Amino acid sequence: MPLDDARRAEFLVRPAFADQDAHNARFAAVQRETLVGIRSRVAQAISNGTVCGEVAQRIDAADQALRVVAFTEGLALHTHIDPYGTPRPAILTALDEQLGRVWPGTRRRARSGR
Repeated sequence: MPLDDARRAEFLVRPAFADQDAHNARFAAVQRETLVGIRSRVAQAISNGTVCGEVAQRIDAADQALRVVAFTEGLALHTHIDPYGTPRPAILTALDEQLGRVWPGTRRRARSGR
């Protein structure tokens, strides 16, 4: 989330590459691979959460990962475009509420077969 100078600078990298995607198939492929990797890691975290009891068993991890990543990227874009109109507390509350929809449970240790 571009909430400070360092993160704002990092945030600018992705749109800069996205602009190049229309003209460079290699950039487009890297962007796709990066996005797939991010969604995959989030889906794995959601799947892990079902094992730990933090996430409901009925949750579709891939579907929820798509939603979490899209929401986060959209919120980051709003934060970048209008940093004064999207105050930090509102951003953090929105992100916390979105993540709470996926991870509503309390953390507990997964039981291994021992």
